[in-house]
Amino acid sequence: MIRILLLCLLLGTAPALAARKAPPPEPPVPAMWEVSDGDSRVVLFGTVHSLPRGVDWFRAHVVGALDGSKALVLETIPPESSASMMPVVLRLARLSAPRPALERVPEIYRGTLEREMARLKTGPMDWYKTWFIALTLANLESQANGMDPGLGVEAVLAERAKIRQIPIEALETAEQQLIYFDALSEADQQQLLISALDDLKGAKGKMDALIDDWMAGRTDSLADRMNADFERSPMLKRMLVNDRNARWAAWIADALKKRPGTLFVAVGAGHMAGSGSLLDELKARGLTAKRVMPAPPPRKRAPR
Repeated sequence: MIRILLLCLLLGTAPALAARKAPPPEPPVPAMWEVSDGDSRVVLFGTVHSLPRGVDWFRAHVVGALDGSKALVLETIPPESSASMMPVVLRLARLSAPRPALERVPEIYRGTLEREMARLKTGPMDWYKTWFIALTLANLESQANGMDPGLGVEAVLAERAKIRQIPIEALETAEQQLIYFDALSEADQQQLLISALDDLKGAKGKMDALIDDWMAGRTDSLADRMNADFERSPMLKRMLVNDRNARWAAWIADALKKRPGTLFVAVGAGHMAGSGSLLDELKARGLTAKRVMPAPPPRKRAPR
């Protein structure tokens, strides 16, 4: 779920603006960093898990960094199919007794929830936990807007790694990722559901804006959009972002000490920006990540 935070600032006079240096050109691809320690190097790449067709992000410097790595490290290894995850999902998400889904939100939201479940064809949700209802609505809306996990960054990176026979590792299992949601209190789960309902309106435009920021490497703007998701629930941010960033930073620091060569680590772009980001956690451990920029295109020779 992505909430839009629009900031419009108009500062100074025309002469002052004219005298100011022009900002450097924005990078044409998503942001990538590297952090080194002796003969060990980790490339960090921020991802979007689902993408529509036609997003041209897999450029030469990303391909080269992956191909030169000893392993691809993802948040979790993409499942072969959604069906393969169903036993785990049902075990974690199903209630022992039904509870009306409409009772999980304040009365002002009940009409919206009922309409959206009908529009997105969720089927009966009374037997499922509140976090699962929220994720189901968000995922179905994403699919309706042309977003496809099969086109997402992790899927593309994993396919390339298989072709190049690069080992694939995971920081977490898919079950662990679901457990994060399942561990939330019912109050936090209900806030998650309310946020999901709020974000369904204009969801495609919001996602398009986020992808634009990601493609241009605008990490600050991306952080604003991502952090707005957690305004209602600091606990959700701590569990889904801050705690995981700390664990991943510890994993990377350990890998830099023990594993010579290059590792390509790809995690959600929201983890790379804002206060408490993965980059901040690495810096707290004495590791500074440097931005990697693509090589400039070759200059055309002037005709003689």
